[in-house]
Amino acid sequence: MWKKIGILAITLWWPINGFAIEQTAPEKVLPGLSGSLDGEPREWFILSYGNDSNASFIERGDDIDIDITGFVDEEVWEAQEALSVSLTMREEQLINTVVIHPLGTSMAPPLYTSEGGDVVVTLTDYERTNQWVHVVGRIQGVLALQIELGEPPSREEGIEIDVTFDVKAQKIEF
Repeated sequence: MWKKIGILAITLWWPINGFAIEQTAPEKVLPGLSGSLDGEPREWFILSYGNDSNASFIERGDDIDIDITGFVDEEVWEAQEALSVSLTMREEQLINTVVIHPLGTSMAPPLYTSEGGDVVVTLTDYERTNQWVHVVGRIQGVLALQIELGEPPSREEGIEIDVTFDVKAQKIEF
């Protein structure tokens, strides 16, 4: 019993006498994607709340599909002005990429897309652990403008993109 009283007294005394551990604010969210879009400097943040992250991956047979969505505001998930990058990996090699920059409030046209554009994505680092994938790379080229769903994108009305990314994606299991 005296032991319990002693522990209680220490826990009550400790914070009052300056030995308390100061709680700090969460770390500032760093942009996961940054560079230039149509010649203007830009940053996009990868938002994550608990198990809900805007950088995730799934395993589909031999393929690993990585989806990354960066948002302009580091606190709000708003599709307008977002940048979405989908990477498909097989045996640690990049086999497919789609980059989308929506102009409206959804991922539907009008939008800029790598499909019909001239975009090159290079990876400088790819690391896989059980529940995480870390990808580092660069997106360069021209995104084509797609005005309406079902219409082909127009490279003549495209915008230049030169963006680097350093993202850690979380595994999603169904």
